[in-house]
Amino acid sequence: MFMRFSEIIRRHLGWCPNARSIGTAPAVRVNAPVSIDLPSPDGGEGRPGRIDRGFRLAVGSIKILLRNLRLLWFSLLTGLVMFFSLATSLYIQVVSGTNPFPGTGFVTYSPEVLIAKGSLQWLALTFGTTFICTFLNYFLVSGLITCVLFILSGKTISLKEGLARAWDHRVSLAGWAAVGALVGTASAFIMYSETGNIPVTFLALGAVFLFCVLTMFVLPAIVIDNQRLVPAIRDSISLFRKTWGEVVVCFGIFFLILFVLYFIFLIPIILIGFSSGSTASAGFAVILSMLVMIVLMFIGSTILGIATVGLYTTGRNGSLPQAFGDAKENFPV
Repeated sequence: MFMRFSEIIRRHLGWCPNARSIGTAPAVRVNAPVSIDLPSPDGGEGRPGRIDRGFRLAVGSIKILLRNLRLLWFSLLTGLVMFFSLATSLYIQVVSGTNPFPGTGFVTYSPEVLIAKGSLQWLALTFGTTFICTFLNYFLVSGLITCVLFILSGKTISLKEGLARAWDHRVSLAGWAAVGALVGTASAFIMYSETGNIPVTFLALGAVFLFCVLTMFVLPAIVIDNQRLVPAIRDSISLFRKTWGEVVVCFGIFFLILFVLYFIFLIPIILIGFSSGSTASAGFAVILSMLVMIVLMFIGSTILGIATVGLYTTGRNGSLPQAFGDAKENFPV
């Protein structure tokens, strides 16, 4: 029985009763480091993580604007560019014999056809005005991106310096603006030539939408990483694949907030304007509601620009910028 017991001890404990005792220090066992994959604070790459990051990007962008109200200068300048774009669009409609306000009674006569729609002159005029408006818009967005980068890094920068730094990328910005003007002109020509063709119209609008999606990351790639146009386009496609969930959530929250705010302002305007039964009061209410919508759109354009910086850095670095939760005012004009 003793032999059986000693055999069991030697097998399981490695102890041999016949072994000689050696006076030595006790052995120290060094454990290899163990790597434990803990869930990231942003929720990982799954759906909950995308929703959380998108929500934090939206809220953080609004906080950054509220703590740096001087960024609203970009809203004002963007609004001026939008008004210029609207004026040029109305002018092209008038010279091509189209009533820009059908059914409103603002234009009581048939406009004279000076430039035929679809003609070479019409295409050149449409491309030229679209290029100017698009380039100015991209220039302002690039200046906003530059200023937001300085704010997130805790540094100070003026509006003038931010625009000056954006001007250094004018060649790439002009190239992308030319592509945008070409897409917009081609879409306008197709929709005019194929009036009533619903599938073709949707394809043209889809091309414009796809270009806008690419622009969201092309501009940060040009400004932040100083990339050329072709590499910026390639990287924008890759980054959108990584962050499409955050983009949908972030922009969805923005549009929801915009709708709620507009609805809040719209209720008293309607009650006051239409309660009296006066045509003048009703017209004033309509104009006031349109002005409220325009102001909200201008402010929203700046918030979207701030969020674009966060989305780009998130896709590039794989983590949400911490500054979106703790942004301080560092933007003197």
